[in-house]
Amino acid sequence: MDQGKMKEEHGNPTEEGEKEQNNTSECKTKTKSTTDCEEQQEADDKKAPVLQPITAPSHKPSSKRPSPSPQKENLQDPTMPSIETVTCPKSVMKDLMEPHFNMWRLDRDSMVDHLEYMYHDLGISQAWNIPRSTLRMFLFGVRERYQDNPYHNFKHCFSVAQMTYSIICKLGLSEQLAVDDIGAVLTAAICHDVDHPGVNNAYHIHAQSTLAILYDYESVLEQHHFAVACRILANKQTNIFRNVINRAQILHKIGELIIATDLAKHKELVTNNALNFEMGFDYENENHVIGLLKIVIKCADISNEVRPEKVATPWVDRLFAEFSQQFAREKRESLPESTFMDPEKLNVPEAQEGFIRGLLLPMYSELCKINVEARDVYVNPLQDALERYILQKKDEANK
Repeated sequence: MDQGKMKEEHGNPTEEGEKEQNNTSECKTKTKSTTDCEEQQEADDKKAPVLQPITAPSHKPSSKRPSPSPQKENLQDPTMPSIETVTCPKSVMKDLMEPHFNMWRLDRDSMVDHLEYMYHDLGISQAWNIPRSTLRMFLFGVRERYQDNPYHNFKHCFSVAQMTYSIICKLGLSEQLAVDDIGAVLTAAICHDVDHPGVNNAYHIHAQSTLAILYDYESVLEQHHFAVACRILANKQTNIFRNVINRAQILHKIGELIIATDLAKHKELVTNNALNFEMGFDYENENHVIGLLKIVIKCADISNEVRPEKVATPWVDRLFAEFSQQFAREKRESLPESTFMDPEKLNVPEAQEGFIRGLLLPMYSELCKINVEARDVYVNPLQDALERYILQKKDEANK
């Protein structure tokens, strides 16, 4: 996500390298027979990373959910690995769907396990007929393309995907949306900042970088993230759409959702979604649905202050550390300086107060139009964070 000229809220350090052991329960898997390709399966398994035990679904996808994508039932690739089902304790599912989920306790492999679990739990793996090894290779491929930035790194990817999963579950969207839409928004959340260089769109535009020129100075990083995601999916071993006929349609939707994370699109997203609800929101209307999905991924992308203070504060620290690095780079390269990134002028309580008032509350208020429970689950924690920063600002003023 480009954080452009606006003061973003995400946050910073707890070293990326701090890796705590995940208490995820060992999953039980059962292999379904597919075709006469056992020898090929053995070869594929040798090429893939060792599959870590994961925690997986505690409930089946709703029978009310619209039909999944058409699959190549009669054109199954004989080289495809077998399909597996995954089961998981209810306690893990409940914890993962909560906005207060603490991602800092997970190491890199555990994050992959939990991302895999989301695909199983939401019925995406089954609907898209994704072999477990293919899904994991895709997730490993994405993970390796996230750079080691203070903020825009693989843990941020996981954080956004987890909040996307939370919103889907808590607001009952899995009962209302087609599984293709659920899969598109989760995949977009995972890929939305892949290969982020640690500087924003404004930097690329001012520097007239090759990326800025390539994408004509429009949503530069977001277009790059989508392009990288497409390259990962172009690899047979990591292509989770190999058995989906309408994959082009789904991939186009993923691109739209990643572009929507450009902060410059904020006002447009809120205005369009509000208009859709004023007209009477219709889940059968594709424009209404894509507008809603854009609100969901955007809320997830800027969700740090919805989380408890002990979880949110390290993200804030990480964000401003990355800002500081960009500011130093702008000075070094004699580019226009992003003054709000100047560490010498930084006032965290004031910056976060403005961010919550100006972006977070308006965006999350749109979720309340989907389900009134969003107020208790997401908006009230934002109000608490806002009050905390107001008090911090007063305390600093009185020093």
